[in-house]
Amino acid sequence: MSDLKTESAADPFSEMERQGPQPFAVGYTKASGEAIVYGGLMFGFGFVVLGLFGGMKPMALLAIVPLLIALWHYPLIDTKQPQLGANDDGLFVERIGFIDWGSIRHLELAKTSVRSIELVTLEVDLTRPLAEAVSKRQLYPLWKSVMTRNWRAQRKEDGTDHLSVQLNTLNGPPEEILARVKAYRPV
Repeated sequence: MSDLKTESAADPFSEMERQGPQPFAVGYTKASGEAIVYGGLMFGFGFVVLGLFGGMKPMALLAIVPLLIALWHYPLIDTKQPQLGANDDGLFVERIGFIDWGSIRHLELAKTSVRSIELVTLEVDLTRPLAEAVSKRQLYPLWKSVMTRNWRAQRKEDGTDHLSVQLNTLNGPPEEILARVKAYRPV
């Protein structure tokens, strides 16, 4: 038998790692809404117990307010649902879907402070209205449309839209989220 020496050449298929930007998605931090949701449920339950078992029927009706507040803020404790992400399809925003990369004019962070709390938003300027910029719309249950969301859109005078996405409630440093989003944006 012949003894052949083979040098280990770099095999492009040996490591099936993706080159370039990595897809990612971030959700809410665990503590971003627990106090308001669980607090609302406890107050609502307390009002119901006092109203029904304490002989104060109007107190049971007051339970509607904290229970509605807890329902409104429920998405804040759903940490498994992605709120923002990026991949080849575009910029993902929960309850919008994927916004086409070609529809994004500008991305930047905006920081404001309320007392000692720093609020950070991702400001996204679009080249056209949001409805036209969405390449893949996200389908979600109808009941989620009455709950809080992590973004707001505003129509500008030129007919394009501006999207503001809150990052301070998301699981990750805002600067890193912006860097990962910008890694996908075409030059």
